Amino acid sequence: MSKVPDAIDIGYSRSRLLPLIGLGALMTRISASIAFELFPYSGIGGHHGVIGAVGIAMFGLVTAKFVWGLFAVGEPVVFVSRYGIRDLRVADEFILWDAVTNVSAWHYRRHKLVVLTITPALEKRLFATMLTANRAFGLDGIAISASGLATDFDRLLETCAACHAASRDPGRSEPRAESAAAPRPAAGIA
Repeated sequence: MSKVPDAIDIGYSRSRLLPLIGLGALMTRISASIAFELFPYSGIGGHHGVIGAVGIAMFGLVTAKFVWGLFAVGEPVVFVSRYGIRDLRVADEFILWDAVTNVSAWHYRRHKLVVLTITPALEKRLFATMLTANRAFGLDGIAISASGLATDFDRLLETCAACHAASRDPGRSEPRAESAAAPRPAAGIA
């Protein structure tokens, strides 16, 4: 049997959320200054009010999401086990590893995501809108970000890949009752 834990719960990290909230607030303020012409901008064009309003909406919502995450710092949002994965930020569904065909990394500049390529059967049943949006960015599957989590990208990718590989092991044992009912927090993720 491999050394993959039965379940790992990963929550938000306050120290990783605070810089994201600060950056979001700054970008929202810059967008507001463009929308309400607080500073004379040159070279933006006649549509700067619309650009500023879109910036306020986009950066404001993202900042609000991270502020909401501060209230959920003690609660896990990503559950990874040797039987599947559940990311409450993406969907409320528990995705079995049997429905995942590949676990890979996606990099764009400094942003990194774990991408779960899912089977066509699951793709038809779930996530149609989200998968269409992900494909527009060149992603083939469900994207899971480590931004704001109490773990880093490399550890999240390693855990997902190890659990996916363990699920493919024909000699794996059946889930124990306590791990199948509710994932337990792991001591090493903080």
